[in-house]
Amino acid sequence: MSALDYILANYQQEKYQASLAERAVLRALVHTLNKEELLQLQKKLKRGTSKWSVGKVLCDESTKVLGKRYPKKNESISALLKAFTDKQSGKVAKARAELRERFDKQSFQTQRKILQAMLSASKQDRFWAYKQLSNGWDDFFFEDVKNLWEQYHEKECVAVIIKHFPMEYVYENLSALDTHGNYTNLCIKLIHHPKFQIDKERLKEDFVFYGHPEVEYLYILAKSKSKIEKGEATRTLFNQMAVFINIVNTPPQFIGNRAYNFERQIEDGNVTTKHLEFVSCVLWCMGELGLVEELIAFEEWDNIVKHRFYSDEEVEYLTRGYNTDCIKELWNLYRQTIVECLPNEYQQLVQVKFTSPPRQQVSFEEMKQCNPALNTLVDQLGLEFT
Repeated sequence: MSALDYILANYQQEKYQASLAERAVLRALVHTLNKEELLQLQKKLKRGTSKWSVGKVLCDESTKVLGKRYPKKNESISALLKAFTDKQSGKVAKARAELRERFDKQSFQTQRKILQAMLSASKQDRFWAYKQLSNGWDDFFFEDVKNLWEQYHEKECVAVIIKHFPMEYVYENLSALDTHGNYTNLCIKLIHHPKFQIDKERLKEDFVFYGHPEVEYLYILAKSKSKIEKGEATRTLFNQMAVFINIVNTPPQFIGNRAYNFERQIEDGNVTTKHLEFVSCVLWCMGELGLVEELIAFEEWDNIVKHRFYSDEEVEYLTRGYNTDCIKELWNLYRQTIVECLPNEYQQLVQVKFTSPPRQQVSFEEMKQCNPALNTLVDQLGLEFT
């Protein structure tokens, strides 16, 4: 049996999966293979298997051996560009792939040449060039991109136009650019234009940042480094808290693209509103907008919610004899605690009727005793607590 056949026949054995030392012979056998066998091994292992961790180790080993034994001699960029632009060369696809692969490592001037060639080529090449220019704009390409946009009106070009073209040009072409869910990015670009007014109703159409227009508007202000009325971000946060209480009556398994484990938070003593996606989104905006006082005030408010939740006798009883059947009841108690800690005007937005007996509402004196930073919520933001 050849070395290649032995590797392919045996590398999925459980012992190789469990132990690094056990793989030593297999890795050594990789070094006995010739170029054709190394390439064949790579091709087989790149398809993936149930024991992929072992296959990846051997695939990486073959790459190292190939690199040392048969170092790749790169063709010059000028030769690749010549092959790429000559449609009769028969090497267009290969040249395209290598130009893209080597793009990031090239000098500024060489990158310009590659992008020029891509912008003058097929649709897929233009789209690739647009993506590069969106992430790293170069004014050198202004006329090229402008002409391509006016000729094709490709949606893949829109991000470059909105993000990098002069504000006046974007405004003059607003009707053509206001497609494909671009309204949020257009607002970020044009928020300081004297003739542009943000239509908050439009923010309900497509979301770039978060699935609610109030939070989307905060994102626009944050990304454009705009000024914000004192207390607006905190009001958005509390308003979204009421929305959340109204619609989420069982512990979610996922919030956004993250797993949410309320049960684990209970066990760790770390139940906090900061785990909720809309809260983290608004807090990010607050940071970008420099709202130090409001951030500190919210931190202390969240601490009050946590303290009040864990000091509740019913919560203490349920967690002492804790089991998974208690989760829904604990979740309702947590939501009820959040409501009790909300300022009056946001408590009135909550439509849920809780089955647990009503408890005394949190007073402002209780708030102040916990931390003076919470004066911000009343004295500066005009909020009222019972």
